[in-house]
Amino acid sequence: MKIQQSSLAIAVLSTILLAGCATSLEGPIAASTAKRPQLSADQAAGHTMAAYFAKGGNIEALEADPWDPVKNGIGDVAKLKPTFTVAADGSGTHKTVQAAIDAVGKAGGERVYILVKPGIYREQVCMKDTAPVTLYGLSSDPTKVVIVNNIGAGTKKDKDVTANACEGRKGADTYGTSGSTTFLAYADGFQAKNLTFSNDYDESVNPKSGTQAVALNTRGDKVILENVRLLGNQDTLMMKSLNVGAIARAYVTNSYIEGDVDFVFSRALAVFDKVEFKSLTNREGSEGGFVFAPSHPQNYAYGFLVTNSKFTSDANKDGKKISLGRAWDDSGGVYTAKDGSKFMPNGMVVIRSSYIGAHIDTESPWNKAASTNRPFDSEKAQTVKFGKEDATFPANRLFEFRNSGPGAAAK
Repeated sequence: MKIQQSSLAIAVLSTILLAGCATSLEGPIAASTAKRPQLSADQAAGHTMAAYFAKGGNIEALEADPWDPVKNGIGDVAKLKPTFTVAADGSGTHKTVQAAIDAVGKAGGERVYILVKPGIYREQVCMKDTAPVTLYGLSSDPTKVVIVNNIGAGTKKDKDVTANACEGRKGADTYGTSGSTTFLAYADGFQAKNLTFSNDYDESVNPKSGTQAVALNTRGDKVILENVRLLGNQDTLMMKSLNVGAIARAYVTNSYIEGDVDFVFSRALAVFDKVEFKSLTNREGSEGGFVFAPSHPQNYAYGFLVTNSKFTSDANKDGKKISLGRAWDDSGGVYTAKDGSKFMPNGMVVIRSSYIGAHIDTESPWNKAASTNRPFDSEKAQTVKFGKEDATFPANRLFEFRNSGPGAAAK
């Protein structure tokens, strides 16, 4: 994939598609089936941004910490006073985004504002243990500022070389999924507006393995992404937490995300509002199309919430049927409680009041789980091979409520 493929035309189209995304995208109450479970009105009432963002801390010691990213958001960037300015031509304080990040103080300090001037910045960026950062462009056109790199999970490296400052991986001869990331934001309070994050790794180099190539990887709490484009194929956006028990909340709004396989994944408590999820279908060697791959442990009450959004696709010349998603039974996602109880990864997604295009498989929109291949089952637990042993997973937690469009559930 080349960054030129997602041009200004796509950004304009996204703006048109998402204009007025609100109650107009809400469909009728649909019949709930085992293959396509729907929330009841009473259940849906509990799946709101306020509920998802009410508490923080550790899953066993949740603390009241209501967070409203709309009220306490980024605001008008024209009114921000940049602490640092990134400009490739040398007209700012730094020529690269990483150089500006390196100048940010340690965690606990005041928020730092980094203005990125128009241009293409080809680099891998790591932000870890820093003060909160707001990274932004001044133009409302996010194509003007592009942060891009082209590393895949299977890209070879010397074993003595670390993948990057955030991930390490010394001793491994490839970068791995997280190590492939273009922009790694491992600090709390990261905010981005009016930017593009891209990974244009060429999968044809090794089409059968190591094709994960992450554009943006967040691990901190209280992340805001507004008017951003996230471009990639497999694993475009990873929204995780620093450890499996840590709650990491994220809000994505008025944005565009594209990819083909599991292109929004992991275990953050994330709310996507007025977002276009565009499925790409023309990559040779891809195993199929899946939008979400959540891995929230089963003791997480919430997961990914999608509201007022659109699920679209490219030309889809072969008429492929795409899945809304599948659970990711992450081998590193088991939570062990203080009393020794183990909670399996059992990712949650709720899609409500959104438009679903005709590319989505209407009969079976949720697929078998990544890693274990356990079949989707919304009604009962299943015992499957998990690593070297058998493990029991609860019923899947992938739901919808009042969606519209040709790919939505029937009444």
